[in-house]
Amino acid sequence: MKKLIEIIENIEKNKHEVEFLPTGFKELDDFLDGGFIRKELVVIGGHTGIGKSSFGGQILYNIARNGFNTAYFSLEMSNEMIVCRLIGALSKISPIRIYSGITDPVQIDNKSRAKGEITAYNDFMDFYDDLYLFDELKKEIVENRYEFIVIDFIQNIMIPGMEEYSRLSHISVELQKIAKEANCCILVLSQLSNRVAKDGSAVVEYKGSGSIATVCDLGFFIERGEIVYGVNEVRLNLKKNRRGISGKAFAFEFSQEGGLLKEKL
Repeated sequence: MKKLIEIIENIEKNKHEVEFLPTGFKELDDFLDGGFIRKELVVIGGHTGIGKSSFGGQILYNIARNGFNTAYFSLEMSNEMIVCRLIGALSKISPIRIYSGITDPVQIDNKSRAKGEITAYNDFMDFYDDLYLFDELKKEIVENRYEFIVIDFIQNIMIPGMEEYSRLSHISVELQKIAKEANCCILVLSQLSNRVAKDGSAVVEYKGSGSIATVCDLGFFIERGEIVYGVNEVRLNLKKNRRGISGKAFAFEFSQEGGLLKEKL
């Protein structure tokens, strides 16, 4: 328990120690006064194949470029495919062509440059694709003192003996606690509920448990438009914001050639 005056004194003492983790997307960072911050749980939701992993990977890379210790926990795709997506985004080459080695001479040069850019930040990025149990995932986050974490995706985290609703409710609360206790920011990727998928409801409702939306500090969901000349318009909608105003939509373009996400001008 703390008295009001103690809390105010702590705010004054720590106000200069707030450290932003820039997402690398200017409009988003400006709206958030600098980006994500430590002790936050952030959720990005979307339907299958809509671009959640692309957002997660590019934000992780952008934050790692600023010298933060990051980790990507993939409970769906392999580490190799996650990295192929990063290389593909920078080189404008399809990730599957990078993965399979089907590249022409020009693409080989572009791929080499992209690999060089990414490997410059090797010490700031770790990748996991073999952890599914919550306790094992938590252990890695805490012991390695990661500052920014992407979990792709929350519905695949397992706790033996618990049914889906209880499991996801427990995991959501625990991830919020880990973010606070480990002084890190956790970005969780999530599927949307079947109701949202069925009727297009704009209410934030992540699949499996209402607690995912309840405990997060920032809650987003992704919408994707039609493909025009090989480019999708993608909207990142901020539907929950403990810091202040929600309801803001951020416009991006998703290139079908390589999968690069960039802000729409």
